[in-house]
Parts: sequence; structure tokens; C-alpha cells
Amino acid sequence: MKIGGVSDKGDVFLRIFALFLVISSSFSALAADNAALISVSVPTNTVVMPRTILVQTWTVQNTGTTTWTAKQSGYTLNLVSRDSLGIIPLFTNTSSTWYTPSAIIGSGKSIAPGAQAAFSVGFIAPEAAGSVTDVFQLNSASGDYFGPKLSVQVVVEKAGSTNQYDRAKAVSYANNYVGYICSDGYFWTNGSDYYDYGTNEPVPTDLIGDDCAHFVSCCIGRQPNQWGGGIYIPSRVPPTYGEPGAARLVNDVLIAPGYATEVFSLSEMSPGDLIGWNWEGDTDIQDLDHVTLYLGNGLLASHAASCLDTSATQWYQSSESHWVSHFVHIFDAPTVTVSRLGSKMVLSWGTNWSSYVLQSSTSLSAGATWSNVTTKPGKSGALNKLTNSMPQEALFYRLTLP
Repeated sequence: MKIGGVSDKGDVFLRIFALFLVISSSFSALAADNAALISVSVPTNTVVMPRTILVQTWTVQNTGTTTWTAKQSGYTLNLVSRDSLGIIPLFTNTSSTWYTPSAIIGSGKSIAPGAQAAFSVGFIAPEAAGSVTDVFQLNSASGDYFGPKLSVQVVVEKAGSTNQYDRAKAVSYANNYVGYICSDGYFWTNGSDYYDYGTNEPVPTDLIGDDCAHFVSCCIGRQPNQWGGGIYIPSRVPPTYGEPGAARLVNDVLIAPGYATEVFSLSEMSPGDLIGWNWEGDTDIQDLDHVTLYLGNGLLASHAASCLDTSATQWYQSSESHWVSHFVHIFDAPTVTVSRLGSKMVLSWGTNWSSYVLQSSTSLSAGATWSNVTTKPGKSGALNKLTNSMPQEALFYRLTLP
């Protein structure tokens, strides 16, 4: 018998098939990723001093119906805001196209529905006082974001002068621009040519060494569109910012004038320092071919040849065992030295720290008034020297950037 052109058997088949589709759709709808925040190790509004290194651990529950696979290829916690706190990831990236500051499941094991996972990220607090926040979200193995936005928010306490090299801002700049054209919009190729790509465009990744020194200059310097660490880096080839040559940046711009020195182990390094590379097995730091920014935790970042969070000691050595690395530690700030000459007081500091202004105050308390010292220093060799009368009351001095 046929009803409307469909036999009884055909009608039954169609009904069963339709029911199968409904059931399949229901299971598909149920198979979903979701999460709930259980706790954090660093509560909101935690007060910290500048350059404090801290670790935030988010404990989250798998409230979905899928199992979270571990490691970088599985479920991760990724930055979804601009980095402003100075992220120091706690695992080594293994992907050549990975540019996002992230955390992996701390246990290294898969997380079933209903179970809990911990994700941890390191941070370094900036110099400037105020509230600072970074925001993260979970990301599935298929690359989809899900669950609540998870944040770390601290209040950096005012700690007198903020004229120090800002390591957090150097690291933040690297985290924000390692996969993109720098904030001046330019990209250098092999230290000889540059092109105007426009800021925030994806960074070219064709050749080893491209844009390395320009990228590091922006990280540690004071490119007008967005400051990094705040060191004065002259722009050798305007309109591009900074020094495009690795050897010149490390030796002529940083070491020679006294901003930095070579050290010989990672234990002497801090986030925001540099690692240079010689490609021909040459051990002379004067002959550097490439330069990278050290992020801390044994990790580094660079344009073009690397991605974010690669190993500071094994990045090249797996395939290029003859390449030589050099560790370069940047000094945090110039130091004022005080000596007595008869009834006079002599203050001195290095001439290599340009643009700094000497200030004085009668108090070191929070909110104290600091005034510029109007007498100009004279130069004596590599030192600025200023001779004053011995004060009758307590008087404190500092160097600061305007």
C-alpha cells in the first residue's frame, strides 16, 4: 500500500531516519565546552611593588561534556586582551607559529567533565603606580574560545621614582608585537632594507634574522607611538625607530655607553634583558648576527625567525649546534654617587644616561614634593658632576626621566 507516493516500509524508514537525526542533533548540542572559575591564587586588587614577579593560578572546573586534552596542542588558557602586566609564561612553546601568551593544564593530564584543572601564568609588575589587568579565556583543541573571561588584576604601589628601566613594559611590548609589525609600522629585512607594512599587520616570517634589532629596540626603548622599557635608543634611519643592526644595538648603543653589560649565565639575567646570537661559531660579541628579547623563565621572543616563548638556550642548537649565544644584562637605572670635597658636596652620575633630570626633596615619604635642581652639571670624563653647598637639613636626590 502507498500513501502519498511513499510505501509503508519507506514511511517507517523515513521516520526512523528523522528520529536518528533528532537524537544525533541532541547529542551534538550536549557535546559542548564550558567552564566555571573555582578560585584564584592572586585576588583582585592585590597590592604589589614595582617589578614584583608573581604567579597567578586559576582553578577551573570542566562544566561541559567534552574532555580537555592537555599540553599545548590541547586545551589552553590564552591572553585575549593586550598585555599590560608583563606576562612570563611557565612553559616552553613548541610551535613555530605560536604568538599568544598562554598557559597549559598544570597537571599535564586530560580533564574529564566535572573535574578541575589549574592554569598558571607568571607576571612582572610595571614601574608606574596604578591598577593593571590582563584578561584570559580558555581555548579548545579546535581553537574555539569558551567559558568565562579570567583576569589577573593588581594595584602597583607607588615607590618613589619611576625612572628605572621598565622590564614589565619591555616584556609586554614583546608579547603584544611578536606576531605583528611594530608600532612604528616598519619592518627591516636583514638590516639593509625596510618596508612600511603598517602597525599591527601580521609579521613576515620568511627569513632568519629579519627585523630583530628593530623589534628589540621597540621593546626596550621609547618609540613615540608606544613606549617599551624606556631606554633612550637613537633612531639611526628615520622614520623607522631604533637601531636596525644587532651588533650595533648591543655593542654601540647599549654596552659601550654603559646601559648594559655581557654576563655569562641565565641566572644573571632578568626579564627584559637581551640574548644575541653569532651564526658562524664566532664567539666575539662584536660580531653578533641576531638579537632577541629575554622574557624570563628561560624563554625569549624575536621577530621573523622565532615565535613567542621559545627556549633561550635550545632555540637554534637543535639544528644549528655551532651557533653561539651571548647574554646581555641591561642596568635598571643610573646611580647617583655623593662625595665630599671640603665643605662642598659633589654628586655624579654617568653621562651615558641621557635625558635624566636631577631632583631633590626634603622627604622620602609617599607623596613628597620633588623639585628639579636648576644648577646644570659639568662633564668630567664619563661622569656628570654637580657641586653644591652642604645642606643644613636632610636633603635627598634622585634622577628621573621627564
